[in-house]
Amino acid sequence: MNDRVTEINTIIESIPDVKLIKPFEQGKFDIEGCISVFVEGLEQALNFDVSISPQYPFKSHDTETIKFSNDDLLEYKHILGNGSICIHTAHSPLLSEKLGYDIASVKAWIKKYYINKDTDTHYEHLIVSEKAFKGNHFAFFFNEVEYTFSKNQYGFVDYSTLSNGVFYKDKINSNIVQKFYDRNRKILADVKWNFQLKSLPIGGGLFIFLKDAPSNNQRWIFDNWNEFETLLPQDFLKFLHSIEKNATKEKQLPLFVGYNITDAEIHWQVIMLEIGNFPIYGEKVNQQWLTIIDGNRSIDWAMTRNCSYKYFFGRGRLNEKLTNGKTLIIGIGAIGSIVAKTLVRSGCTKVDFIDYDIKEPENVCRSEYSFFTGITNKTNDLINEMCLISPFFEPTYGGYDYSEAFDFFLKSHLTDTTLKTEIEKRLNEYDVIFDCSADNDLLYLLSQLKIDTTLLNLSISNHAKQLVCAIEQNRYEFISTQFNGNVLKFDVDDLHNPTGCWNPTFKASYNDINMLVQFAMKHINLRFEQDKALRNFVIETDDTDCLTIKLKEF
Repeated sequence: MNDRVTEINTIIESIPDVKLIKPFEQGKFDIEGCISVFVEGLEQALNFDVSISPQYPFKSHDTETIKFSNDDLLEYKHILGNGSICIHTAHSPLLSEKLGYDIASVKAWIKKYYINKDTDTHYEHLIVSEKAFKGNHFAFFFNEVEYTFSKNQYGFVDYSTLSNGVFYKDKINSNIVQKFYDRNRKILADVKWNFQLKSLPIGGGLFIFLKDAPSNNQRWIFDNWNEFETLLPQDFLKFLHSIEKNATKEKQLPLFVGYNITDAEIHWQVIMLEIGNFPIYGEKVNQQWLTIIDGNRSIDWAMTRNCSYKYFFGRGRLNEKLTNGKTLIIGIGAIGSIVAKTLVRSGCTKVDFIDYDIKEPENVCRSEYSFFTGITNKTNDLINEMCLISPFFEPTYGGYDYSEAFDFFLKSHLTDTTLKTEIEKRLNEYDVIFDCSADNDLLYLLSQLKIDTTLLNLSISNHAKQLVCAIEQNRYEFISTQFNGNVLKFDVDDLHNPTGCWNPTFKASYNDINMLVQFAMKHINLRFEQDKALRNFVIETDDTDCLTIKLKEF
């Protein structure tokens, strides 16, 4: 260990514009020392206490294992409450090289934030000390609402518990905000979530909108209640007193504290309050009773996350033709259910399903269903699955009755001109339709309809050697030619024959099917992004040596 300390001291002394103020020594756990760093533009060098963890030069859980701290720099950007500056540097397994990278990062921080006092274009959230409250962590998810709050407006909040889970080694209770009410219980805003989330049992909380962030230096959120003394109006404090006085069942209440992070955007932080132990007391001043904040109390902050659409899907979504449009998927077996989950995970909110079939246990291995729900209608089961993924998924149709009626009327009443027109009208309400049914009869009947929207037929051959996508008006002829006209060479004998009198199905794993479907979805989305016409295409794979994939348009 002494060799490591000696090496660190030697490396630091060799770096230009860096001096050892206090040589590094082995502490109880970390190696600790103090350095000064000079960059052009400084009147004098800045000192930093340095702490190096045993894992260094490697990160620990994506966190740098070296800290450069100076408590006198707390007013500047990208510095934590303990005085350590935020650095993110390149990887290196070599101690000397990594130390060089990290010192260079410190110099860059000094230039950017200390000398130039730069402000990042993106909003930097307040630093919040999130800790357990009564042995439990609490998290609250909120969404943007179509309502403008006024400064110091306060009232009630409805929220629902999503789940109880594990946060590292502790328990955590996760919740979503449902509604905001004024202090007279008049509804102000109804938060938009999918129908499953809106049907959850309701719990009660409070809110106050401060407009200004409850922070020090616009960086650290308040730690103690005395910091709220000039912000919380007397009528709100009296409101708190009346809530606590009349509380019956609740043991704790979340208090949502709102403030603007831009002119148009609100962020909410939550304080956990214990009934019977609110940080307030009564005091008679000038013959008048006032509610006073107990300033010596620390604040119990919970976790909050903005789950509005733009943040929920901010890391990547599909083209707007899909995400802003209305999509129908006919047939939600292996292919259709994967298409559905891909769409919903990628920002699509209006997706309907048609499938008259039942989900069986053996469907789980290569489709987007769970074993836990047992035997049930595919449409109902997949709708539930999608609701668990996206809080914004909201189907219009898709139940079993609708699926059964669609198949029956289309196949038995196509000669009925009135009914045919009604079916065409219903289908043309969608922007994109995926036919994943593998039903040749349905494929033929759909080709007899006047469908002006984008209709894609997706089919996979045995062993998932090929995926065929028919888009153009000759869909029926194209699919028939590919599969029955010997254009594609594939085995039609080695099929999966389940026990009993069931239809045989093609053999393929979830991995096989998902790979082809995702390749096809990438191509379809790319064509939408490029604003180019979609054409019939075939994806072929070859795994005789290494896997190759080739897409051919027709």
